[in-house]
Amino acid sequence: MTTYRRQVDESHPLIPGYTGYIPLRFYRIGTSFGNDSVWCVNAFRDATQRKHEDTNELRCAAATAPQLPPLCSNEEIINVLDDYNYKRHPTVLGPVETRRNLFEPPIPGWTGFVPRSKVTELGHGVRYHVMAENCYQDFKDLLERNHRDPASPIPKGEEEVMKHRRELRPHPRFYRPEGMMPKYTGHIPHERSGIGKTFGNVCRSCSVCKHTAESYGAYLAKKRKAEKDVEQMKDEKKSIIT
Repeated sequence: MTTYRRQVDESHPLIPGYTGYIPLRFYRIGTSFGNDSVWCVNAFRDATQRKHEDTNELRCAAATAPQLPPLCSNEEIINVLDDYNYKRHPTVLGPVETRRNLFEPPIPGWTGFVPRSKVTELGHGVRYHVMAENCYQDFKDLLERNHRDPASPIPKGEEEVMKHRRELRPHPRFYRPEGMMPKYTGHIPHERSGIGKTFGNVCRSCSVCKHTAESYGAYLAKKRKAEKDVEQMKDEKKSIIT
C-alpha cells in the first residue's frame, strides 16, 4: 500500500476544516484560511530546501578542502588528555598533594559510607571520628593483606604492630556466640524460626552466632571442607570394598 501525498499550492489549498499542524501558522493574522495555509506551507518548503542546499554545500566543501597538517603528534595529544583527566576528573578530588588522608575523619555531619562500620563492632560505644579511624585502619590492613604475596614472609616489626592493633580493637564479629545485646532491634537471621524462645536463646541458637570461627564465612568454609573430606572418605571406602 503506497501513501498518497497531496501537493499544497495556490491551486490545491488545504481542505477547509483541517485542524492539524501548519508551519508558521501562529504568525499569520488577517488572511483567509486557504491563502494563509498556502503561504505557510510554501514558506516552510522553501526554508527546508535552502537548509538542505546549505548542508550539502558545506559537506561538499569539507570533502574537497585540502587536509590541514597536524600541529603535534597523536602521542602528545593523548598525554595532554590523560594529564587533564587525571587532574580534572570528577572522581578525583584534585592533585595528589590536596587529597585527604585515609585516616582523616570525615567532615562532621557526613552520613556516607564508612567501610567495616556495619559488619564489625568497631563503631559501637565510641565517638564518630574514633569509629571512622578504626574502620579505615582495619580496611587498610585488609587491603594490604590481600595485596601482599602469600609466599613472602611478613616483616617482624609489622607483624607485631598488626597483632597489637588486633588486641586493642573489639571483636570483629557482629553476631557473637553470647548473643545480641538486650533491646537490639536489628536483623537476626532465623529469628522467625525460633518460636517459644527467649531473645537470648534465639540469638545464641542461630547459625551465625553459635559458631566459634572468626567470621561466618570462615565457619562455612571449614564446614564445607569437612563435608567434602567426609564424602571423599566414603567414596574411598566404597572403592576399597568394591
